[in-house]
Amino acid sequence: MSLDPSAEQTAPDLRTPLHALVVVTPDGRIQFATERANTWLGEFSVTASDRLPPAVANWLEEAMPSQRPSRFIVTRPGIRVSIQILFRETGSVCLLLEQEAEKRRRNGFGGPLTRRQTEVLSWVARGKTNAEIAAILSLKTGTIGKYLERIFPKLGVENRTAAASFVLGTNKTA
Repeated sequence: MSLDPSAEQTAPDLRTPLHALVVVTPDGRIQFATERANTWLGEFSVTASDRLPPAVANWLEEAMPSQRPSRFIVTRPGIRVSIQILFRETGSVCLLLEQEAEKRRRNGFGGPLTRRQTEVLSWVARGKTNAEIAAILSLKTGTIGKYLERIFPKLGVENRTAAASFVLGTNKTA
């Protein structure tokens, strides 16, 4: 037995939510998923691994035509997983999965991204500057900076490059 803590032996940092990404077709066929997303989705359902679980696919079908923010939430003892649409493109939808401990949510740490934070993050991932994002969303450049200050800790990153990398699935910790 080793005295070094392994990933399985170390308790997760309850101040930072865990994140994962899935890119799917509008009908729920998985095009890309981070390893963590595959694990979480596998816990939701025993369906084929190339498709979203039926409950999530049904939610996505209802959420797609609407531009209103929507979340699919799964709660298990001590854990909550929230799924939201990060951005949409022709033929694909990027979903952000966030897992957080119930204790942390009650204490006000971390938490899921707001609708506006999700919008800002999607523009960052597309390479837009704060000024460009501000013009697109009809906000001030400083406001975009404040949104990013609040987004980075939620994703567990320190800068816009890491946040974009997270969204695009190139972040090794996702």
